[in-house]
Amino acid sequence: MTNLFPIWLILIDYLFGFLMWIMIIKFVFNILLPDDNNFYINHLLKKITDPIFKFMIKLIPFFLIRPIIPLYMAWLIFMFRIYILPLSNGYSTVGIFAFVFEKNILSFLSTSFLNIGLYLNYGL
Repeated sequence: MTNLFPIWLILIDYLFGFLMWIMIIKFVFNILLPDDNNFYINHLLKKITDPIFKFMIKLIPFFLIRPIIPLYMAWLIFMFRIYILPLSNGYSTVGIFAFVFEKNILSFLSTSFLNIGLYLNYGL
């Protein structure tokens, strides 16, 4: 399916899909963990997302509280991926181009688990 689209469009979708999921994970960590924790993944996510927040500060409304900002940014990226990005390839690809990043990740995982199951002879 990905051979229907130009490679630059797929790479942009992969980048924004990765950023969207990073923002969602950051939101979940903001809800579950305190701000002053020493968890390595939370520190890594902070290094990735803080420059994006500083760059996109004009798009963040002033009334949003700090823990919800990653969810808002993930929503903005989602809207860009669903509505704006497919339009660069034409109106006919708006429904087809949705979630290329997620489709490829899930197909990779399913074939990997199927191969592991066949290798271990569990009858999957």
